[in-house]
Parts: sequence; structure tokens; C-alpha cells
Amino acid sequence: MTTTAAIEANRLPAHLALGAIRRGELSSVDLVETCLARIAERERAVGAWCHLDREAAIRQARAADERQRSGAQLGPLHGLPIGIKDVFDTADMPSEYGSPSLSGRRPQHDADAVARLRATGAVIMGKTVTSEFGMYAATSCRNPHDSERSAGVSSAGSAAAVADFMVPLALGTQHTASTLLPASFCGAFGFKPSFGFTSMRGSNILVPRLANVGFLARSVADLALFASAFSAELDISAPHAPRRLGLVRGPAWPQVTGDAAAALEALCRRLPIAVEEIVLPAEFDAAERTTLGLLAAHMAYRFGRTSAETIRGYNAALGDLIAVGHEMDAAKYIAFDSAADELAAAADGLFAHADALITLSALGEAPPASQPGSGALCMPWSLAGLPAMSLPLSRGARGLPIGIQLIGRRGDDAKLLSVAAWITDAAIAKAPEPI
Repeated sequence: MTTTAAIEANRLPAHLALGAIRRGELSSVDLVETCLARIAERERAVGAWCHLDREAAIRQARAADERQRSGAQLGPLHGLPIGIKDVFDTADMPSEYGSPSLSGRRPQHDADAVARLRATGAVIMGKTVTSEFGMYAATSCRNPHDSERSAGVSSAGSAAAVADFMVPLALGTQHTASTLLPASFCGAFGFKPSFGFTSMRGSNILVPRLANVGFLARSVADLALFASAFSAELDISAPHAPRRLGLVRGPAWPQVTGDAAAALEALCRRLPIAVEEIVLPAEFDAAERTTLGLLAAHMAYRFGRTSAETIRGYNAALGDLIAVGHEMDAAKYIAFDSAADELAAAADGLFAHADALITLSALGEAPPASQPGSGALCMPWSLAGLPAMSLPLSRGARGLPIGIQLIGRRGDDAKLLSVAAWITDAAIAKAPEPI
């Protein structure tokens, strides 16, 4: 059993750190200071942060310790340091959405998700690196396991900060694959709840029907703790042994690398339950095209009055999508929206004989740093609004993490977390080795 005395404070899982703080064995100040020391040691190599206020973090930690000494009621994330993806507004920090066009932007109010975290007693450490406007593009953040490899798409800074032991928890978002893909590449545990899980007000929303919060941590228990700060219904006191899992592949499967496919098959063989392949219905064939079509339409609408000169200054992925969206007529947009509805309805029917679905989070290990990687295996489930997770249970030919994706029934977030905890235990998985 892990003990808090056995490892450095910044390497403690969040739930163990929280317990140590509440027992008086660890102060929030000590925990935050060890996290800051790790950031000072590793940030030049990883580049996970776009804004870090060390003094503000220490002030918050001191206030948390004082609350505890005074006997005040403590929140569920009391004293825990958390990174915030820079697509959420923060009243006391720059909120630039990763875009030079918003340099120096300071909103007057926190995003609802950030306000909730403050109310739980969390220490907001700073803002993590994201792609411009959270778009599906590579970021400046580097993979903590190999600086020549990608950390993924827009929640990359949050995933890398958690995987590299800079913070135990970090907030992300997901429209397409922006939490689970970086989690897979960096070796973090990632969780995208059911659509509508919590308010996204005050965040950078690309497509309203896809905008979702994402959570990054280093264990399933930590994800449950993190998400439960937003919903008291997420109690996973006991891992749930599923009756059977449904193995799904999908239209992008021919692009999966051999080592990734072998890793998933090996994991399924190790599980002491039935894993039966489910053939996805035809509605899934165009999932990637539908997702990108909706994104293009909404980007054209959002930036419709932006000057051509300003658009030329945006990243190429955003500029291309705006151009595609401008060429789209109403009938085509309505067709994409209808296709998304049909896929969501078809997805609900996949759980008739399976407690959860299992597949990969990514096509393989992290690609070269200049490439964002493909989120094709995540897009259908984002489009359907289902809860999904990435579990770092395998490694590829280069020794880099490969995430196993679990998908749950709509609204069954607590059950999905419980199944994930059971699978993690059953696979005798370990967190990524210290870097």
C-alpha cells in the first residue's frame, strides 16, 4: 500500500494527498511548494504552462492551511493544486485561449467551472498551454516522456503537467478528442463525462453540442474525486466488476498501429470477463466527417466578421476550417446536425449486452512533436455525448504510453468510473514510471 511518507508530496495521488492534508500530515503549502519545485525543474523541457503565479499559489495554500487550523468546514478538494486549461476564464490571471490575438485578455469573472473549483478549496496554480482557441492542432507543449514526441491536442498542457508530476489534477475540455488524446500520449488518466455534466459558461465553446469539461489525473480514484466536486452522485467506493465488455473498432481502425492493436488485444485477454466484439452501425462510418463539418460551420459563424488579415494570423488548422465553413450552405449543416443525432441514437443501443465499451484512445503512441495525432477513435463518442475515459494501461514499441478507451452509457458516469477502477486493478496496471 502506498504511504504518504514513501514518496515526494508532488508524486502523491490526489486522494492520498488530500487525506494527508486532512490528517495534518501534510500542509497545502508543502504540497504546493513541491509542485512548484517540480515545475521549476521540468518546465523548460515540457512547456506545460502559459501562466504560473508562484506567489499567488502560495498565498492560496496558506489560506487553505489557515482555514483548516481555524476549524472551518473544508471543501472536497481542500488544499489540492490544480492546473486550468487556458480556455477557461480566470478573473485573476490572463485568459488568452492560446491565441496571440487575445494577448493580455483579463476577464472580469471566473468561468463557472473555475468558480466551482475555488469553492471546493482547490489551489489554482495557473493556466496550462492549449492550442489557439482550443482548436484541433498541435501545441507548443512537449511530451514529458520524449521531448521529440507530441503531447497531443488542446488539453496537452494539462495532460503533460499531470503526467510529469507538476500537479495532481488539471482541468481540460473536449469537443472532439482534446482530453483523451493527450491523456493517451502523455500517460495520464483522462475522463470526459456525459454531455452537459457541468456548466461550460465562461469557457471557449467551439460547438455547443460538443463542448464538454475534461478531467486529467493519475488514477481513476483521483478522477472520481475531481469530478465529484461537480457532482455528488459520483461515488465509486467499490470498483464495479462488469458482466461483459463490448470491443469496438470503427472506421479508423485500419490506421491503428500494430503494437497498439496488440496491446489492446493483450489487455482484453488478461481480463477475467467476457469481451465480445460489437460491430458499429453504419451511422458511425461518417463520424469524423460529421464532427469536422460541424466544427467548420461553427468556426465560420464565430469568425464571420473577423478581417481576412486577422484570420491569416491564426493557426493554419483554424484558418482552413473557417474557409471550409464559409463554403457550407444551410442544407449541408442541417445534414451534419441530423447525422450527429442519428449517431447518438445508434450509440445508445450499443449497451444492450455490454456494461461498457472498450477500444483505443489513439491510433498508437505519440507521433512526432509537430503533429497533433488523430482523434478519430474518440470523435464518435464525443459526437454521441457519451462518457469516455482514457486509461494508461499499455505501452507501445517505443515504450511510450498507449491509452485504453472505455465508453459508458449516457448518464452512467459513476458506473463507468467504477468499471474503469476494476479494469485498472484487474490489469495490474501501474502509473507511468517517474521521469
